[in-house]
Amino acid sequence: MYSEHKFRPHNVYMETNSQRKIDPLPPEIQQELEKRGWALSALSEAAAALARADSVDLLIQEVCAAIAAQGPYVLAWVGKAEDDENKTVRVLGGAGSALDYLKDITVSWSEFNITGLGPGGAAIRTQKSSVVVDSETDEGFLSWRIRAREYGIRSAIGCPIPDSGGPHPFGVLLVYSKAPNAFGSSEVQLFESLSQEIGFGLRSIERQHKLDDQIHEKEQTQERLADALRSTIEAMSRTMEWRDPYTAGHQKRVALISVAIARRLGFSEEAAQALYMAAMVHDIGKVSVPAEILTKPTRLTDLEMQMVQGHVEAGYQILKDIPFPWPIAEMVRQHHERLDGTGYPNGLSGDQICIESRILAVADTIEAMATHRPYRPARGLVAAMDEIRAEAGTKLDTKVVDAAFELMDEQNSLQNLILAE
Repeated sequence: MYSEHKFRPHNVYMETNSQRKIDPLPPEIQQELEKRGWALSALSEAAAALARADSVDLLIQEVCAAIAAQGPYVLAWVGKAEDDENKTVRVLGGAGSALDYLKDITVSWSEFNITGLGPGGAAIRTQKSSVVVDSETDEGFLSWRIRAREYGIRSAIGCPIPDSGGPHPFGVLLVYSKAPNAFGSSEVQLFESLSQEIGFGLRSIERQHKLDDQIHEKEQTQERLADALRSTIEAMSRTMEWRDPYTAGHQKRVALISVAIARRLGFSEEAAQALYMAAMVHDIGKVSVPAEILTKPTRLTDLEMQMVQGHVEAGYQILKDIPFPWPIAEMVRQHHERLDGTGYPNGLSGDQICIESRILAVADTIEAMATHRPYRPARGLVAAMDEIRAEAGTKLDTKVVDAAFELMDEQNSLQNLILAE
């Protein structure tokens, strides 16, 4: 039996540890951390609002609301720099508990107008951020001091919102705090970054005028990017095939077969196109294999076979740092894995292998067996289909194999893919 005193040292330690006190931060450091935390939270929430906004009004409203929801910020608004005689700063929208501060407000960005001496006008005119440390003492804030008292405003910042190619900023982002000196250098940097993003968002939306036009333009941009990406992938594939003329067209045919199977399995068009791109470069790692081995007309030695098998990992290393919107590098890495764990390079099994790689495995097997290779003549499509049927459920995915057979039964569509150039 354990005696009571054996537990006492542990209890003493626990009591001592729980009673340990951490010295509080100096007040000025605590204050700076709080200020920075408020600004970071505002930036984070506003960035999320920017991402989901699909109109100018919504963008301004949601960004300002995100800012005004943080800490001591009682008001945020966006003003547009007009080119009229008075150089008016027109209120586009705002949010916060002090929103009524903006009612009938007059702000200018002219240096000759007293209403142009505040943070908004100064930021537009100088194209630099302007900070009011304390509204009770700042001379440029005199025009709004009484109004500011009514709404509990003590400090403010104005950050210019850039305009692409314009002679002056588009306008200004203004943020007001109920605490004096709320905007130090770190907060200025954060709100400057946000005003830059607002400028980008406003320019993007205003160029399109309507939400439908915006969506259409985005779709066109995505299509162009997808086409450019597809062309780049195909160029990479052709470069690989120049080194190995015997397998010229192999990757292209595997891609076509893979996409046809994927569609049979209900893949979305985007997912099918991602698989197409992976298939087009699934053998890109063979650039690391000497050409004389790739074109060798006789059986490979064990060492040569190991070098050929190394192309999977080499392909992954080539592709892994390219910022594809899909895990193409991993699809390529797994396309020689088999369900029973006998594949390479990592001996994955079952659901450890992604569905795209399981499709690639079937398409690659069909194309390789049905077409000519330097070390053997083509065995034909029937032999290839017999092979994948024999391995269905053990090495190859049964559903994928079934989809391949459906293609074969569909007016020779699989045969046509095999013959594609």
